[in-house]
Amino acid sequence: MTPEATARSLCEQLGEPAARPRRARDGREHHLFVIQLRGEERLLKFPKDDGLRDPYDPSRSPEDRLRAEASAIQLARDVEVPPDYRFHATTPVCSTMAIIPGTTAEIAYEDGKLDEDGLLAVSLQMGRTLAALHSRRRPSDPEAAAALPDLPGVDPLNARLLHLDYHLGNVMIRPSLGSRWAVAGVVDWTCARWGQPEADLVEMQVSAFVMNPRARDAFVAGYRKACGRAIDIALVERLARAEIRRRLVEDPPENPVQVARWKDWVDQRASGRSLPPPRTK
Repeated sequence: MTPEATARSLCEQLGEPAARPRRARDGREHHLFVIQLRGEERLLKFPKDDGLRDPYDPSRSPEDRLRAEASAIQLARDVEVPPDYRFHATTPVCSTMAIIPGTTAEIAYEDGKLDEDGLLAVSLQMGRTLAALHSRRRPSDPEAAAALPDLPGVDPLNARLLHLDYHLGNVMIRPSLGSRWAVAGVVDWTCARWGQPEADLVEMQVSAFVMNPRARDAFVAGYRKACGRAIDIALVERLARAEIRRRLVEDPPENPVQVARWKDWVDQRASGRSLPPPRTK
C-alpha cells in the first residue's frame, strides 16, 4: 500500500472517509500528511515501513515510540509543543496533532532565509528552549517515570527529560520583528527519554556544530543564561565522536562534504590538532 493509500485508510478509521490527505515533508521515521479532521486542519503522522529505527533501542515498536511521544509532550515544561497531540490505535498506529505555524530552522537555513547571523540567534534561542525542557526532572514515582525509558546507565536522581533528536530540522521557527526569527516550537519527540542533559546536545553537535562551531557557542550561552547550569562540553564531544563513528558505518550521510567534515572533526578531536573553519554559505 502506498503512503497516500495508507493515509486515506487512516482517515477512514478516524471517521473522516471523505478527507483528502496532502503530503507534508516526511521525516526519516514517519510519513506526514495534512488532513482535515472534524473541521480542523491537523497533521497525520504514521510509521514508514522502512523508517529509521530508534538509535537507542532498535527493538522498540512504532506503537511504543508514538505513545512515548505523547507522554513526552505532556511532560514538557515551558516549551511549545504540537497542540492537541493524540495517539490512535489504528492500523497502522498513528498520531494526529494541531500544526505549529512556521517552518523548520533547517529548511529556512537550506533555503537561504536564515543567514549565519540568523543561525546564531536561533541557536541562542534553541539553547534557552532546551534548558526549559531540562527543568523537568525524572519522577521519583516508578509508575510515572515509566512513561519514558531511561538512557542506559542514567542516575535517576539527576535524570532530566530529554528530546534526544533536538536539531534544526525538529525546531519550528517563524519570522519575528526586525527580519529575525523566533523559535515557535519543538516537534518529533519519539526518541524522548530520561537521562543526563549533555546527551541532548549530541544531535546538534553532530548535525550543526561540527559544520558551524560558532553556533555551539551561541547555543551554550543561551542554555547557561536560561538555567545557570554549566554544560560538560568534553562529555558532549565524547558522545558525539562515538555517534559520528557509528553513523559513518551504519548510516553515512549522502553529502560528501559532511562526511569529510565529520572525519576531520573526529580525527582533530582525537589528535588535538586544530581544524580550519568551515566555509559558510
